[in-house]
Amino acid sequence: MAAGRRGGRQRSRRDVRRRSRRGGRYGTAVGVVAAGLVTLSAPATHVAAQLTAVSTPSRPSAPAPVVPPAAALAADTATLPVPVAPPVIATGPAPPAPRGIDVDVPNPMVPRGVPLETEPRPDLCGGYANPRRISPAVAPGPGTAAVSWQADGHSDVRRYRVQAVRQRLAPGLQPAPPQQVVGQPAGCEQVGVTFAGLERGVPYVFWLEEEVEDSLSLRWVQVGTSTPVVIG
Repeated sequence: MAAGRRGGRQRSRRDVRRRSRRGGRYGTAVGVVAAGLVTLSAPATHVAAQLTAVSTPSRPSAPAPVVPPAAALAADTATLPVPVAPPVIATGPAPPAPRGIDVDVPNPMVPRGVPLETEPRPDLCGGYANPRRISPAVAPGPGTAAVSWQADGHSDVRRYRVQAVRQRLAPGLQPAPPQQVVGQPAGCEQVGVTFAGLERGVPYVFWLEEEVEDSLSLRWVQVGTSTPVVIG
């Protein structure tokens, strides 16, 4: 009995060893096959990762802001410096300066080559100036005065009138000044009048007038006065 138990125990131990060996062989083969599958699957995984990376669309980026043309131009103008034009230097001859017009005006009423006469002619008759001017000469005497002058050569003169105007006022109403009238002589000669009854020691001024004839009538025109003269 004891021997049978021992033989059975030995057989059971052998069987366990055999099974463990077989199981180890089977486990080794399964591990080798699994390692090969892992090795073979590595390239496929890499390819799959690449395909996934290629096929997966990337996230779209945000659109750039749209800048108006005016704002962009203002920004460029503000940032860019303003070019300075170089100074312009004039070359060449200077433009002609404006000048007046030279006009040769001859003397009026005078032929060419003859100078204009400005001196009055030595006329024998007076009254050459215009307006006419004659200064009479006065020679005082005792209560009298002789007034003389050169006759006027104008053809429109008809007569002369001389008035002795007192230069000292009398009391009350002033009397009319004494006067004398003389005609125009035929030629250029001395003309004169004499006053009598003048107040002695009183100054007088003698007025000379001409009676001139025009197209309408005769009129008196004063042509000269004397300086104040005191009657002796």
